[in-house]
Amino acid sequence: MLRSMLTELRRSSQLQWTLFSVVVNMSLTLAIWIGIYHMEVNSELSKMYFLDDSFNWTTGNPALDGLINGFCTILVLGCVSFVMLAFVLYDFRRIVKAWLTFSCLLILFGVSGQTIYDLFSQILDQNDENQFILTVALTVIPTVVYGCLGIYAFLANGSLLLHQFFVVSNCSLIAVFYLRAFPKHTTWFVLWTVLFWDLFAVLAPMGPLKKVQEKASDYSNNILKFLMFAAEDKRESAGMDMAQDSQENLNDERKLRKDVKELIQLYSKQDEKDDEFLQKIRQRRNAINPDSGSTAHSPMVTTEPSPIVLKEKNSDEELSDDESDTTESSSESSTSSESVFSSSDVSTAAECAPEEWNELIHQQNDFDQNDATVTAADALNDGETVRLGFGDFVFYSLLIGQAATGGCPISVAFAAFGILFGLIATLTVLSSEESTTPALPLPVICGTFCYFVSRFLVDSIQEFRV
Repeated sequence: MLRSMLTELRRSSQLQWTLFSVVVNMSLTLAIWIGIYHMEVNSELSKMYFLDDSFNWTTGNPALDGLINGFCTILVLGCVSFVMLAFVLYDFRRIVKAWLTFSCLLILFGVSGQTIYDLFSQILDQNDENQFILTVALTVIPTVVYGCLGIYAFLANGSLLLHQFFVVSNCSLIAVFYLRAFPKHTTWFVLWTVLFWDLFAVLAPMGPLKKVQEKASDYSNNILKFLMFAAEDKRESAGMDMAQDSQENLNDERKLRKDVKELIQLYSKQDEKDDEFLQKIRQRRNAINPDSGSTAHSPMVTTEPSPIVLKEKNSDEELSDDESDTTESSSESSTSSESVFSSSDVSTAAECAPEEWNELIHQQNDFDQNDATVTAADALNDGETVRLGFGDFVFYSLLIGQAATGGCPISVAFAAFGILFGLIATLTVLSSEESTTPALPLPVICGTFCYFVSRFLVDSIQEFRV
């Protein structure tokens, strides 16, 4: 098992980049949690929603307070998930997209702005009016820049690297927000209750995440930008194999049109008076629509008449019958292909105006792109891209931030090692192309185990030295 994990780690650049991104996410969380907030819980925020023995709203037992807080947190998470599932199942697509967009904007401008303000409010004296104005200016400008770049990354066609940066930074901001809101012992209970929730949501037949995946084909792959981290940009190529397979089932008219387009593109840059080129183009065009007629620049290549011979008729009547049969069959062919394109569609660049030619090529490209539309289901099932949900990053950082409150750097390092080990095992040993594997349980279990074991060993060694 260990050998296969190491082999896959050396081989897969996506896995290496994913692990690096997780490390950066945890490091950024620690930098904000320790550097700005000094690992202090916001008591005003905590007393509004949670039980804690630091104020009067408590059961008197810290462990019981933490258990109740964790259960209530997961209950709220479950309610939100099932409400979202209802919107997805009943095709409220605009509401789903609006929900995701609003959540993204709230983090980009709201949470980030609060964090930046807290940073400068500690550096500058808020009792001085000038420094207060400077604090506001230093908060607004970076927040606007950060939010606009985030909009470009999530809502526009931003680069993959930019999207990955904002996934890492946004998840760190969310993790720090939770660390400031959760009372002292609540975080551990939240982590373990989320562990079981993740197993249910992904693997259970009625799990919300599993049911949402069944409706993924109704949404564009761009919606995954709001939900998942992708180690490599396979979104453009995901589903192309399915599109190529579907091309084999096109009807005769579409196949013929595709052949004509390829032939035109192949010879369009050659001499327009090339007899062989003109002959091939005219034969193709006549096969599609013989009524298109000839032009001054392009003599029509004659085709063989239908071999209908009537013994009772003379030679003139045979010729007449042949021409009428040919006209009838040609009209049928023209009628069948009329809905696909007109006769001018198969003209050369020299036979039509440049504007018309460019429009024809543009229409053909649009048609090919529509046939290969990539959905979220195609992207999820590509079997090549390593993906992690935003929640995975958040709770990895939440575990590290909670471990840091113990004041033991060695235990924090061991907790990070446990998270990475569990993630590698999940992505290499437990994952499969046929189904989605929850990436939260094993890293949380390994990280928690490594933290408490290392903490116990460090405390034992310190007691022994004393």
